[in-house]
Amino acid sequence: MVYIGGQQESHTSWWPLNRWNASKDCKEVYKDVAASYDDEHDSDCERAFEIADTLESGLACEIVTDFMHPLRRSSKLWRFQVKRSTDRLQYRLYTDEGDFLMYAHASPEVRKVQFFLYNPDDKDASSLFDPTRPAFSMTWNENRTEWRLVQEKCEHCQFSPRHLSCGACCGKQQVAFIRHHRMNIEDGIFNGMEVHIPGLYSDESRVIWCPKLGRGDLGQELDGSYESQRLASKPPVWNEEVESLVLDFKALSVVSSAKNFQLALGQRPEHCICQYGKIGTDTYSLDFRYPLSCVQAFGVSLTTMFWQ
Repeated sequence: MVYIGGQQESHTSWWPLNRWNASKDCKEVYKDVAASYDDEHDSDCERAFEIADTLESGLACEIVTDFMHPLRRSSKLWRFQVKRSTDRLQYRLYTDEGDFLMYAHASPEVRKVQFFLYNPDDKDASSLFDPTRPAFSMTWNENRTEWRLVQEKCEHCQFSPRHLSCGACCGKQQVAFIRHHRMNIEDGIFNGMEVHIPGLYSDESRVIWCPKLGRGDLGQELDGSYESQRLASKPPVWNEEVESLVLDFKALSVVSSAKNFQLALGQRPEHCICQYGKIGTDTYSLDFRYPLSCVQAFGVSLTTMFWQ
């Protein structure tokens, strides 16, 4: 598929919250969290103290909900980059200025991608990278057509005893559901997707998709309520001159790839809110905006890993 290079914003004011700087106040938050755990949660308690101590070295706070909040509203797309390892199993999300945001590791043998807030290659933060403690995880079905992204520690159940949390009895907090499809357009084959994400209330607070709150499968057909939103791929058009399917990326120069896509809101199919385009051998531009969050956009982009 051929693509021709919306406007993007690349400065760092995209972040929905002002992330805490390393400070005594931030450190005390983790000390308080650690103190609140009982003996059953010793490993979590030790983790909280580790984070608090590491903050004194100037490292960012571990605030998972930062990655769950939609980017602030903008008329343009915020620009990010995804860099893939040569074995195609490791992915890193960076700001357009090169600041690390998230690390993901794919395990095809168990059909899972795990997402971490720390870069295992960063020696300064290596003590906080723990491969057994992903912040998010994503699984896919045998046919690679349905993908489900969840948060490992539910926001609704985070202060509940572990045996009473949703993860212990009925699933985890769902963050996104992605369903793939393929269709023929002229002489080309179009890889498309439909994405369901939790909705936003009128005050722009997020719907927490926890089964303990009576919410079922995020992948079910939407009933038109505000509690979930639907996104869909923008289909390309056949270009006779280049004899290929073409998507218009406007100012972005991209390389032809089956993994390139654009997403729009279901009710506004002309309004692109996310685009993913190959710009190098193992580098992709990931540009998106409200109402998507960082982990939703990153997760959606990784569901194309098997597209050819």
